[in-house]
Amino acid sequence: MNREEANQALELIRRVVSQARDDSSLQNWGAIWMFHGVTNTTGFAGTQWLWSAGHRTPHAYAVLWAIILCINMVTIFLFKRGQTAGARSFIERQIWAIWTTLVGGMVLAAFCNWLLGLDRLFMPTVSCILLATAFSMMGALMGRIWFIVAAFLAVMSLVMACLPQLAFSMLAGVWFLVQFGAGLTLHRARLRRLASQRPEARLV
Repeated sequence: MNREEANQALELIRRVVSQARDDSSLQNWGAIWMFHGVTNTTGFAGTQWLWSAGHRTPHAYAVLWAIILCINMVTIFLFKRGQTAGARSFIERQIWAIWTTLVGGMVLAAFCNWLLGLDRLFMPTVSCILLATAFSMMGALMGRIWFIVAAFLAVMSLVMACLPQLAFSMLAGVWFLVQFGAGLTLHRARLRRLASQRPEARLV
């Protein structure tokens, strides 16, 4: 490969990465994440209230999060209805995989916490670590700023480990900050892209 071919390949990679970001924006993930930032924060705040009230069996938590997850799933399809970004792209498939894995891992961590019968609540700390991992994977797809968020989440997981009785309250605040903030960033990118209406060939 000569220098000209290498430059062409590099430019193609840049266009693929740029379009990946645009696709995630055009598919309305920004609005979805902002809405889910509110619903998930409400869920974690409710979980903290249940825990502080002395609930130690999974039933109340299961009902709360079944409602939250149902709302989240329904709103994904409502927000994406009528979108015009075309067939599901590679980047969108990765978003689905990352966040589905995150949710599954958090549910499993909560179940393990209950099965072990520990007097310490490690589920919020583990959830924050899983969220940091998810944002790190997003960084590989979407840009370096996501790695900074992942590092922040990693630090907050250590803080939660030191204050386990307040961990769900802290997780609620952290979750709102990172998910609503990420959603706002994507939504603003979507508005800019739609305003520019740049015609270009699809690469992914």
